[in-house]
Amino acid sequence: MAGARTGRYDGSVAILITGGAGFIGRALARHFVSEGRAVAGFDLAAPQADAGVHWPADMRFTSGDIRDAAAVRAAVAASGSDDPIVHLAGLLTAGCDRDPALGMAVNVSGTFHVLDAAREHGKRRVVLASTIGVYGRGLPQPIREGMATEPDGWYGYTKRCAEEMGLLHVRRHGMDVRAVRMAAVTGPFRQAAGSASLFTSLIPEKAARGEPYAVEVTEDTAYPVVYLDDAVSALARLATAPEAPGRIYNVASGRVVVSEMIAHVRRTLPDARFSFAPDPVIMQVVSGYREWHIDCGLIAAELGWRPRFGVREMVDDIIRKTTASTAAGG
Repeated sequence: MAGARTGRYDGSVAILITGGAGFIGRALARHFVSEGRAVAGFDLAAPQADAGVHWPADMRFTSGDIRDAAAVRAAVAASGSDDPIVHLAGLLTAGCDRDPALGMAVNVSGTFHVLDAAREHGKRRVVLASTIGVYGRGLPQPIREGMATEPDGWYGYTKRCAEEMGLLHVRRHGMDVRAVRMAAVTGPFRQAAGSASLFTSLIPEKAARGEPYAVEVTEDTAYPVVYLDDAVSALARLATAPEAPGRIYNVASGRVVVSEMIAHVRRTLPDARFSFAPDPVIMQVVSGYREWHIDCGLIAAELGWRPRFGVREMVDDIIRKTTASTAAGG
């Protein structure tokens, strides 16, 4: 059952962020607060203080399990009935493949609990964090929203189910549900057990810390990514836009090629030390995205969102922030 840890909190109306203790959730919370909006968080455990972005100290946070319908309903009720809900809580790619039953319970049942609670409390707008993993393999490039959704992994499958539940709530209950199909999210200080894309963060971060890194994929691996700042701006835009006619949108910053990323790191940090130790589970996931290019034209046309970070900008920003944190003793 849920137990609340509450700081200073003005009123009961706030944007609720499930998965608020996570990498994206904390950054999104601080983005909303910087715009003068109140936020409330919900996650399995309270956010930990670390070198990364912290949960805003004066904003409500509730610890609870997304699989617990009563806990979710209570968190939704406590955050009011007017502001949107951004649903980020979920089990990631490798975690779903290792334990599909848990993936279904967290990503499918958990999403149902959020949508059902949102329906009960004012039919609140819900933004779902989905994934490009819902698409099938062998599609023509670039990948657009109208293409076949035939996922070949449990993570993509659970997110496709979540999207369909959201659209059913639109049709049946007149709710405003929107989703972002994000590429792999990358950025500094990322701690994401079960993520197949962690290498995209660790390549520049380990180098900036002066640590050797045995990369879990092959040197020629290519992978679509979205930088944390771009992911946050897209989620915020989708949560606050008066209308979102397409309802489901691709979001990506670009495509990382491991050898090129390492080469750019070494332009800044010539002594960076890398070796390769491919993990079969991770390689099985990432190999299917080697040729993928994600088209973000729909969200650009309808909501005016465009990425600000290319691969070089990502690398430079991770190195800069990691170096600053290390110098400060983080």
